[in-house]
Amino acid sequence: MLLKNRLFTPGPTPLLPAAQTAMASFAMHHRTADFRALFSRVLSDLKDFIGTKNDVLVLSCSGTGVMEGSVSNLTSPGDKVLVLTAGKFGERWRDLAKVFGCAAEVISVPYGGTFSLDEIKQKLTPDVRAVYVQATESSTGARHDIQGIAKLVRAQGDDTLLVVDAITGLGTTHFDVDGWGIDVIIGGSQKALMIPPGLAYAAFSERAWKRMDTTKSPRYYFDFRKERKNAVKGESAYTPATSLFAALGQPWILSAIWAAATWWPDARPSWTTLNLRRR
Repeated sequence: MLLKNRLFTPGPTPLLPAAQTAMASFAMHHRTADFRALFSRVLSDLKDFIGTKNDVLVLSCSGTGVMEGSVSNLTSPGDKVLVLTAGKFGERWRDLAKVFGCAAEVISVPYGGTFSLDEIKQKLTPDVRAVYVQATESSTGARHDIQGIAKLVRAQGDDTLLVVDAITGLGTTHFDVDGWGIDVIIGGSQKALMIPPGLAYAAFSERAWKRMDTTKSPRYYFDFRKERKNAVKGESAYTPATSLFAALGQPWILSAIWAAATWWPDARPSWTTLNLRRR
C-alpha cells in the first residue's frame, strides 16, 4: 500500500501534484531563451499574485535570505531601525539588525501577542530608517496589523521604510501593498505557493530601490540591485533553482491557490488583478 505523508504545518506545506510533475520532468539550462521566458513569466505572475506594480525578485534561498538582504541592502552600520518582535521570526529581524551593525530599537511582546499602535507611534521617531515586522508570526500564528503600522510609517515620509516578512501571510491575508505603502514584502515558496522550500520572492518600492544606492552594508549574493539588473534580461545573477521555477511556472499553480482561497475570504482581495492563465 502506498502511504502518503500529510503535512499539517505552516510550511513546508503539501505539494501540488502539478508542481511535483513539473519538477520531476524538468531539464533546461538557465541561460537559454526558453528558461528566460519562464523566468520572466514567473516574475510577472508573482507581481499579480502579490498585488503590486513594484518590481519583484525571486532568489534561490530560504525566506531568511531575503530577510537578510532586506537589512544589508537598506541599512548602513549605525542606522537606527525599529524591530517589532512577537515570536521566533521577529527575533530573527532583531538578530539580523544586530549582525549588520544597526542601532535597533526593539518593541517586544510575548509570544502569541501583537503590537500596540500607540507604542509603535511613540517609538517611530524621524531618525528611524526602517521598520521590520512580520505580517503573521509563523511560530505562534498571530497576525499583526500591517495596514495600521503602514499608516504610521508613511506618516513619517519617505525616509522611513516598512519591511514586512509575509512569508506566511502572502496568499492567505489581504495586503494592499502599493496602497498602504509597503516598501518590501517577502514571500516563500514553501507556504501558500505549495511548492518545496528553496525560493524566496519579494516586491520592492521605488523608495527601497533608491535607498540601496546610498547604503554601505556589505552584500554579495543578496545584492538586490544586481538581481534587478539581471531580471530585466530574464535571468538571475547566479544559478537559480531551475526545477522550482518550473513548478512555479505551471499554469495551474496560482489558479489552484485562488480556488483554495475561497475558504479564506480575507485573502481574495489581494488578487483582484490576478491573471489565472487558464490555457
